[in-house]
Amino acid sequence: MNKNIIIVGAGPNLSFGVAEKFGANNFSIGLISRNEEKLKGLAAELILKGFNVKYAVADASNTNELENALLRLNNELGGVDVLLYNATHMKFRNIMDEKTEDLVEDFKLSVANAFHSVKTLQEKLKESKGAVLFTGGGLATHPNVQVGSLSIGKAALKNLALQLHEVMKVENIYVGTLTVNNAISKDSETHSPKILAEMYWEMYEKRSDAEIQY
Repeated sequence: MNKNIIIVGAGPNLSFGVAEKFGANNFSIGLISRNEEKLKGLAAELILKGFNVKYAVADASNTNELENALLRLNNELGGVDVLLYNATHMKFRNIMDEKTEDLVEDFKLSVANAFHSVKTLQEKLKESKGAVLFTGGGLATHPNVQVGSLSIGKAALKNLALQLHEVMKVENIYVGTLTVNNAISKDSETHSPKILAEMYWEMYEKRSDAEIQY
């Protein structure tokens, strides 16, 4: 029986690798990103590989847009078994050069709307005994002032994931975060999208660890 994964923050690297892995295991794929042209390209590439793919355009920092996109894909796919939240604002800016309002917007994208995505699909995930996967980062425990906002966001996302892991398991929803401690690159022998996708799949199947450090 086919299952469905929705990926927020879809792109050509990590999330594409996850889409391939889950697609190869009979998952239909829903993609969300703000760039429709890139989304079309990603969807077309996955469809050529034989996967069933839907997509919805939304800026993950816009709560209403994101919620509408999640509900639309849930309806088009016929449910959701896995939510992968992979959206973040990757920027190199010293923490002392940040503006308060920018920190708030980055937090909304990286953490608050990750939470909102889970809340939006909570009942659907409860029905499917599904899973929520987050893309974490080593910056959560080893912050870097040159990517100050991202460091704060990853720390908060880890905290959120650990809390959700505890409270949602009573609803048979698994929540886990993969803390990636190195740069993701297609050519990496240790941190390629393909390798990391295998780790997400293992997390999904085992449904035990709140966090995997890699």
